[in-house]
Amino acid sequence: MSYLFEKMKPFALYGALAFLTFSCSNDDEGTLNDGQDQKVDQTEIKTVLETDQMTSAADTVIQDLFTNRQSGKSAKDNSCYEAEYTNTGFTVSFDQCKVEDDGEVLSGSLTVTYGGQDDSYTYSVSYDNLIVGDIELDGTRSISLDAGEENSIIFNVVSDMSLTLADDSVISEKGNKISTIILGEEFGTGKLTVDGEWIVKADGNTYSVNIKSDLEAEFGCDYVGKGLMELTKNGLTVDVDFGNGECDDIGELTYPNGTKETISLKD
Repeated sequence: MSYLFEKMKPFALYGALAFLTFSCSNDDEGTLNDGQDQKVDQTEIKTVLETDQMTSAADTVIQDLFTNRQSGKSAKDNSCYEAEYTNTGFTVSFDQCKVEDDGEVLSGSLTVTYGGQDDSYTYSVSYDNLIVGDIELDGTRSISLDAGEENSIIFNVVSDMSLTLADDSVISEKGNKISTIILGEEFGTGKLTVDGEWIVKADGNTYSVNIKSDLEAEFGCDYVGKGLMELTKNGLTVDVDFGNGECDDIGELTYPNGTKETISLKD
C-alpha cells in the first residue's frame, strides 16, 4: 500500500488503478481439518488484489494526458512517449520509454476514448500489446470519476484485461472495482476504500472476488487495516478478514468448515 500513498494525488487516475498493491509473505500455512483438499495461500490473495499495479506506469501517463487534454493537438513528452489527440480521445505511443526514474520500460501503444461531450469524467482505455517491463497488456478499462460526499473522490473501473507475464503465463481479470479516496480535515490525512466484484484467472485457477465490507487503508499505512473479502477459488469460498482498522500486516482466513488461518501481508 505504500506505493499507492507515495503516488496518490487528488483526482489522479492511477491512484485508483494501483489501489491494492499488497505484498504477502509465505509463512507456514499449517494443516486444515475435516479433509479440506483445497486452500488459499497468501500468494493467491496477492494475485487477485494487485493486478492493477502491473499497469501503473502506463496509468501515470494516462492521468497526465487526460487531465491536460487538448483536442486536436499532439504532444511529445521528454520521457519519450508521444500522444496524438483527436476530438474523441488520444493515442499514446511508447518507444522503450521509462516514464519515471527507475520505473518500468514501456513499448507499444494504448488508446483513450472520452465518454462524451457531457460526460467529461468518463473514458475508456484500450491496451493492444502494450509492454510494461516484461508484462504484455491487452484488453479494455472503462473509468468514471465522480465527486462524492465529505471531500471524497470516487473511481469506478470496469475491466476486461489479460496480462501475459515473462514466463508466458497469463492472468486475466474481468469485473468492477469502486475505490473512494476520502480526504481528511488535515492535509495528508484520509483513507482509501475499495468495493466491487471481479474474477481473476491465473495458473489454471478461477478466483471470484466479492467485497462484503469495504476494504479500508488509512493514508500513511502500508496495509489494508479493515474490511471483509469473500474469495471463491474453483468453488471453495473463503472469507478474508483484514481487521478492525488497526494498521498492521495481519489478515485472517476462514474456511467453510470453520478452520481459521492467520496470514501476514508483509513483503
